[in-house]
Amino acid sequence: MLENVTLLTVEDRFLIQDRGVLVLPLIPEYVGPMSFPVILKKPDGTESAAEAKLDIPLLNPPPKRYAFSCCVVGVSKDDVPIGTEIWIVSQRKPS
Repeated sequence: MLENVTLLTVEDRFLIQDRGVLVLPLIPEYVGPMSFPVILKKPDGTESAAEAKLDIPLLNPPPKRYAFSCCVVGVSKDDVPIGTEIWIVSQRKPS
């Protein structure tokens, strides 16, 4: 049985029109798909499903180590309060 994995705990968030809710902190290390289903575990104990999309922000000057930004799509800023844990939903590969 595969287990879900914590991606991050939201420290801040910003609504970016037509992209979704950008959540912070940035993710320093990640290997996997750039878009995937997630579970939002909110501080009040409720949970909801969403989709996360990762990207590498373009910064000038470029950083010594790149980190990933995460946008949660299809939700409002109020749907992702500070303190929300974002969990990657484990998926089995087709056999």
